[in-house]
Amino acid sequence: MDVNERLEQNQNGSGPSLKPDEKRLYLGNFRERVILAIKGSQLGSDASKAVLEDKMKAYPEATLTIDQDLAGADYIDYLQLAIKAGNPYSLLSNNERSKQTADPYAMVLAAKTAVNIDNIEI
Repeated sequence: MDVNERLEQNQNGSGPSLKPDEKRLYLGNFRERVILAIKGSQLGSDASKAVLEDKMKAYPEATLTIDQDLAGADYIDYLQLAIKAGNPYSLLSNNERSKQTADPYAMVLAAKTAVNIDNIEI
């Protein structure tokens, strides 16, 4: 592949991407930026809402990414938590899910830079 072809691919957004499987697993985020990841099976529980609320208070600049299809009607409660806390949020629809797990993440709270938190699950 010559340089011009590579430049054209990158301009169109069709070039190679960095860690595509990792980004698919964490809803478009790199693992080192993830503060909290909530699986689809954990949605709706008071514990997941309480932990998310605490993490959003601790990281007010972190973005909550929600897979609407996986979250179903529960996404509204979590969206309201983000709005109340003042955290930015992003809604995904028709998201390509990771094939790495049977219970994929429905929501991810992630920072703009690396935070390197070891335990990101509830």
